[in-house]
Amino acid sequence: MSGGLSAGGGGGMTRGASVAVERAEAKAWIHTPVVRAMSVTGSASLLSGLLSAVAAKTMATVGGPAAVAMLTTLQQLRQAAVVGATANGHTALVQGSSALSGVRRAEYVRTVALMFTGMTSLVVAAMVFWPQPLGMMAGLRRLGTDMIPWLAVSVILSSVAVFLGALLNTLGGVGRLAVLSVVASGAMAVGTWPAARAFARGQSNALVALLIFAPAVMGAGAVAALAGFRRELASWFWGAGRWWISREARSFGAMSAAMFASGLISSGALLLVRGHIAGAQGMAVTGQFDAAWGLSMNQVTVVLSSLQTYYFPAVARSRSAAERDAHISSVLTVAALAGAAAIAAIAVLKPWLLTLFYSAAFRPAAVYLRWTLLGDYLKISSWILSIPILAAADMKMFLAADVAAFGVFVTVAFGLASSLTAAVSAAVAFVAMYAVHLLLCGLYLWGKLRYVPTLRATAAWASGLCLVAAVSALTWRQT
Repeated sequence: MSGGLSAGGGGGMTRGASVAVERAEAKAWIHTPVVRAMSVTGSASLLSGLLSAVAAKTMATVGGPAAVAMLTTLQQLRQAAVVGATANGHTALVQGSSALSGVRRAEYVRTVALMFTGMTSLVVAAMVFWPQPLGMMAGLRRLGTDMIPWLAVSVILSSVAVFLGALLNTLGGVGRLAVLSVVASGAMAVGTWPAARAFARGQSNALVALLIFAPAVMGAGAVAALAGFRRELASWFWGAGRWWISREARSFGAMSAAMFASGLISSGALLLVRGHIAGAQGMAVTGQFDAAWGLSMNQVTVVLSSLQTYYFPAVARSRSAAERDAHISSVLTVAALAGAAAIAAIAVLKPWLLTLFYSAAFRPAAVYLRWTLLGDYLKISSWILSIPILAAADMKMFLAADVAAFGVFVTVAFGLASSLTAAVSAAVAFVAMYAVHLLLCGLYLWGKLRYVPTLRATAAWASGLCLVAAVSALTWRQT
């Protein structure tokens, strides 16, 4: 990425603009808003991640790889269902309700509430009356598909939690949202031990009960957090205005359509690939793959979650291209260095970390981590370059990049399965997916927004890539 974008600097930005970006970035580093954002939001994300790690360790130790695979499959089914039940509209609800005021805001919130209710009802009906097709797509056998109707309860609670969380975000309760994320992870950690023990005794429905318990706790926490905003909520739901406005429904749909499609594609692609692994190699290997995936994703989540509250608003509010480019380069610099350091440490310690966070039965997952850790660095970079696309409201490009990336993921995962195992081919496909996504986002920023990374950002990204590649090569055969 750094070489290609830097090489295009002559046609994309004048020398004076480039100097302006360097000065703006230097000013940003004096005030270090990126670092502050990472430390504030990241602490909640880190605590939530640690609680999730406790839950994963408990499930792996007590239930084994099969329990991890079953729980992950149910979680991904629920996630796909929640995307459909809410039209992946959390961001659209926050943006719309924040931009409006008075009666229009109340009518917008009420209209979206009715849309959430209708969409959730349709998704729940599908889970109750047609569980077999959903279960087969995810690679579940008869026992697993029998759990899907009960999983619908978790979907209802999760949909409510998404709606309440969006309201809390609109009302400025960002700190309370961070606490809620920790509460949700804590509920999973508390409930995992009895659920894993019950699963080990053959009571598979205990995993569904766990997935009902956690969003129920989060929903209750959201209600408590919203208690301080009773006056605002009363005007939204019981004040003047109508309950359904077609104009507001169209407004919500216009904002959420691309996010909805992207969410369904990502959830569907992952379910399809995991179902292929389960069918070809069984639930034990699928559980090992899930361990590698989870360990890989958790460290990326900590890095990206600690940046997102600062980054998107900063880019969206930029008053000039130079200011926007300075924000992008600053975040790219910090994230490249932090991400590379975390990935390198995990690469060196991967056999021990798998044992620590899961159990010795998961050490074979180190084979998949060889690839997913490489993909993690590309994912961090591509995420940073995709946010300006959202800020520019170019939802067609945002969706096109996602469709292309997940298309590559599925194609490579199935295409290489004949020469590699299904799980290894999926890990390789992860790298290919984010390489394509990074390339598309980088080309867009260079060609459309005329963004060229600063020398500092280019050096940081290239150094991080070299570090990740070198450590991966040195630890490649480590299991």
